Amino acid sequence: MNRISEKLYTYIRKRYILGLLLLFPLAVTYFVAAFAFNSLDGILQPLFRYIFGKNIPGASFITLFILVFLVGALSSNSIVKKAIQVFELIIQRLPLVNGIYSTSKQVSSAFTGGKGKGGFNMVCAIEYPKEEVWTIGFLTNTNNFDGKDHGFVYMPSTPVPNTGWLVAVPREKIKILDLTADEAMKIIVAGGLGASDSLNSKKIIDDKE
Repeated sequence: MNRISEKLYTYIRKRYILGLLLLFPLAVTYFVAAFAFNSLDGILQPLFRYIFGKNIPGASFITLFILVFLVGALSSNSIVKKAIQVFELIIQRLPLVNGIYSTSKQVSSAFTGGKGKGGFNMVCAIEYPKEEVWTIGFLTNTNNFDGKDHGFVYMPSTPVPNTGWLVAVPREKIKILDLTADEAMKIIVAGGLGASDSLNSKKIIDDKE
């Protein structure tokens, strides 16, 4: 009886953890989107009431979507680029705000692209926290450290990748993986689920440039 109870407990626990892992990204996405929508809604609905005499459900979401789309569509326009540059010059002169904006821009720029050089585009694997134990991370930069070429590797935590570890690793001990940042983050957030499919179908590239 105890053996059956133990198996049942193990089965329920595994399925419960799996359910949490699957629902967590959806929950985070929902709360972030809800926060953005509610913040915008609180600003725009009074304006809608003033213009139309009543609240317009869903108008804030549509406005946010159109705004983001227009920024992306017009980003290549020379006038818009100049306006953004002027805006950034103003931001750079503001203490505190400058640091927040610059950091956010660096992170945003780092995740753009697929398998490019630097930023969070170069997915790698290093032996961490000990030899023969491999951890997936992102090669964010390279530098001469203590007379040797080192790479700075950021390793997001699992399953919540909003924190992590940064280590300086000798260049020759870093294996570059033929994975996009999106593929790597899916593996990290899912706690390794699907890693066999992703890694077995890709060739490990030992980058020693």
